[in-house]
Amino acid sequence: MVIAMDNAEQAADTAAGNDQYLTFRVLGEQYAVNILDIKEIIEVTQMTRVPMALAAVRGVMNLRGNVAPVIDLAERFHATSTQVDRRTVILVVQLEVEGERQVMGMLAEEVNEIVEIEADHFQPAPEFGAGIRQSFIRSMAQVDGKFIVLLDLSQVLNIDELSTHHEDVESATVMEVSVD
Repeated sequence: MVIAMDNAEQAADTAAGNDQYLTFRVLGEQYAVNILDIKEIIEVTQMTRVPMALAAVRGVMNLRGNVAPVIDLAERFHATSTQVDRRTVILVVQLEVEGERQVMGMLAEEVNEIVEIEADHFQPAPEFGAGIRQSFIRSMAQVDGKFIVLLDLSQVLNIDELSTHHEDVESATVMEVSVD
């Protein structure tokens, strides 16, 4: 049974965990994830594009002999590719998907810092105006007078959405248009 949490419960749940978060930039906006979710931070490496994959799947990389998909967060959030430069990094995370560990990379413009966020600085995500899909937001936090979006990695890196073939998305769009 899946129990859906409202935004206030998600914010409180986030606050109850570890209070250290890694902040990073995507298209100039600051985001954060719990430091415990990050396995490592690596330089951008050679990636192989996957035919017919969604644009957000930048490719796959060899991570110590294992194939790991790399998700371009800019593409996932705003349909704009990250411009790779010397500051661009891949944040390597490990998620549990259907009982198995899945290692994935997230392409970000740069890493900023590790911040500690007090429990009383967490706020629920707004219903609109956050700039990205609300389901991607676990909560918001105010740090040094600025808001940071804390990402819900289970939504941002949702395997079912990301494994949809490019053709499936195009045909679904065509079907939507023809229905109207």
